[in-house]
Parts: sequence; structure tokens; C-alpha cells
Amino acid sequence: MKKRMLLLSLGVMTAALISGCSSSSKGPYSDYVTLGEYKGLEVTKIKAEVTDETLNDEIDYVLEENTEYNEVDRAAESGDLVNITFTGTIDGEVSEDASAEDLDMEIGAGDFLEDFENSAIGMKAGENKTFSTTFPDDYLDDTMAGKEVSFNLTVNSVSEINRPELTDEFVSTISEYQTVDEYKEGLRQELLEMMEADNNYTAGSDALSMVIENSTFDGYPDDLYEECEALYNESNQYYAELLGIDVSELEVSEEETQEIVEGIVNEEMVIQTIAAAEDLEVSDEEYTSYVTSHLADYDCDSVEEYESLYSKEDTMDEILREKVQNFLLDNATITEVSEDEYYGYSDSSYSGEDSYYGESTYDGEDSYSGESTYDGEDSYSGESTYDGEDSYSGESTYDGEDSYSGESTYDGEDSTGAETDLVLDVDSGETEESET
Repeated sequence: MKKRMLLLSLGVMTAALISGCSSSSKGPYSDYVTLGEYKGLEVTKIKAEVTDETLNDEIDYVLEENTEYNEVDRAAESGDLVNITFTGTIDGEVSEDASAEDLDMEIGAGDFLEDFENSAIGMKAGENKTFSTTFPDDYLDDTMAGKEVSFNLTVNSVSEINRPELTDEFVSTISEYQTVDEYKEGLRQELLEMMEADNNYTAGSDALSMVIENSTFDGYPDDLYEECEALYNESNQYYAELLGIDVSELEVSEEETQEIVEGIVNEEMVIQTIAAAEDLEVSDEEYTSYVTSHLADYDCDSVEEYESLYSKEDTMDEILREKVQNFLLDNATITEVSEDEYYGYSDSSYSGEDSYYGESTYDGEDSYSGESTYDGEDSYSGESTYDGEDSYSGESTYDGEDSYSGESTYDGEDSTGAETDLVLDVDSGETEESET
């Protein structure tokens, strides 16, 4: 069900994600759509604010990205990174949730049960240990709460962690700044500009959704539907591969697929119709400027390399979408609100951490209403204008990663993509060990 809901939330609107959805006979589509009011909209926009916490999180991320891991031939100590393989057994049955292969674990980081992390202390690469741990009664996974779990753990490697300190010398090697104070101020400004760009895109997407909701539709060109359907299916295949499953396991019915694709088609027709009505076009100069400014985002060294990977038509469609959204905002009444107000959560009800993995529990419940999510799910608008390797996060906002969180690259997932439910910083019960 979780995988099914993920696909639906990703697919409910993906015009930015599959921005190449347009037929060879582009609009206007006046025979199919009657536009609702698209000027004078009242749009709510998130106010870009860089808190000290956000800045410090980003700095921590930068330090983590520049951390060196040096494999050593000695017993593991607190503060080391160990690569481990382990199998957990509950009531005589192997538990997939308590087992993993080639998993990196920093001892003492608190990403796992404390006793589990400490069990690797004193072990060398190649050594094996069995031990038992009683999980807390209030552990969130009912299958392990209050249970004694027997682990068979093997240490594959031990590495020292050498994290840099935030010094003038360090910032001068990774940036154009010479002092820590200059670096912090420059980084804060970068974050502010990128947040503003993301928030502006989200507001524009919301405005476009309003127009679609207020418009009326009478069919659509068959070729446009077929192309959007093909691209939607391609996106399903992509996300299925990310999940490590077959597309058939996503469990989306034909009726649901048709509803989603029709929504994508309607959005495309609205974009093209507004563009025609307001004489909005994309020039070759705008295309070249866009591609040149986004080369780093797409990990390309030249326009030629970019064009070998992405079609000009698809890129121009995305630029046109942004121009239409910006036009809507330029002609709208905009009210800026805090992020909490926009997403409708309060400090008392939103902890910002998931008890299992230390990640946000706010994962886009409002994705069906056309609002993007703070943690990068952004399933309705698909992507921001900064959609590649951004300097403030090092992670792509296009692929669902959190743009602003500055999270560690280590998130409790093993190298094969399997997750373990051991990622919980609590004290477990008594532990019995034996080494082999």
C-alpha cells in the first residue's frame, strides 16, 4: 500500500517531472479548454527564511561531505565507521527488518540502538559475533517491541573518520571565501536565494493548479493523451526501479491511470492556451541561457553534452511552463506566510523527525491537493528551477531529496537499498554476547 500511495502521489501531477508532454500539433487548445480566471489570483507563498538552525545544518552537511574515511587494521572504537552484515532472529525466525548486508554504521552516532552500535566495539574486520538484545516495550515496530532479538553480526571493515573543522583555512579551500564569517554570510545568502526560487516555483505551481481547477474541459487531442500516457508510464518505470520492484507491484488501476494522465493533459492544454493568449514564447536565446545556467545542475560540461541527453523540445516546454507560472504570479495578489502556516502544521504537532529513521514524517500528505512537500517529495510540481546538484544540499530536488535539510548522506540504508528498523536512538535492554 505504501508503494502504491507513493506512486499515486508522484503521479497525481507530474507535468514538471514529465515536462515533455506535448503533442506534435501544439495548442492553442481552444476547442478543448475554456480557461478559468487566471489574472488577479490570490496566491499564498512561503516566505524564504534561513534560520541559524538551517545554516548550521548545511554547514554540518558540508563538513560531512568533506569527511575522509580511512580503512584501518585494528579493532573498532567508538567514533569509527564499520561496515557490517548481520542477521536478526526473533522467536527462531529470521527477521528481514532486523537484517542487512554491507551496512555502514558509525559507532556512537545514535543512528542505531545504542547496544547494537556498541556491540561492534573491539571487533576487527572479518570477525563475527552473536549477541542478544531485548528491545524496549515501547519500540514502534510491534514485531520487535519487548522481544529478545538474536543477532549474528560480521564486521567487514573498520574505518577511521576524519571530519574537518570549520576554520578559515578549510573554507578557503572549498569556497571563494577567506574567513568563516564570510563563508557563513555567503552561504546564508545562497540558501536564501535558492529557497526563494523553490518557493516561487511552488507558488507558481499552486497558481497554475487554481487555473486548472477553475477551467472547463471538453475532451483532448488523442495524440496529446497518448504522448502524456507514454511519458507517465516511463515515469512509473523509473520510480519502480527506484523502489526495486516491478511496475505491476505499484497496483495502479487503469481507471486511476486514466485520471492521472487526463490531469497531465489538462495542465498541458492550460499552459499552452495561456501562453497563446498572452503571447508567451521561448526564444532560442532564452533556451541557450537556461541550459548554460543549468549545466552544473544536470552534471554536464557543455550545451552539446546536455543536448545529447535531453531534447530541446522538452527543455523549451519546461521553460514555457515557468514563464506561464511567473506570468500568473506577476498578475496575482501574493500573501507570504511561514512554512508552518503554508503546510498547516505547528511545532507541537510536527517534530520534524521520524522515530524510526530520524527523517521527516511530513512526507506530502497534501500532494493530492497540488501542494509540494517540504521534504522534497514535491510530487505535484515535480521540481524546482534548481533541480540538480545544489550547493546548499548537494542533493537533487528533482529526485525527492530534501532540498534544505542538510541531512547526512548516511540515513540508515544499506548499500543494496534495504532498510533496517534498527535506526532508533533508544536504550535497549540487557545484552548477551559471544564472539567467534
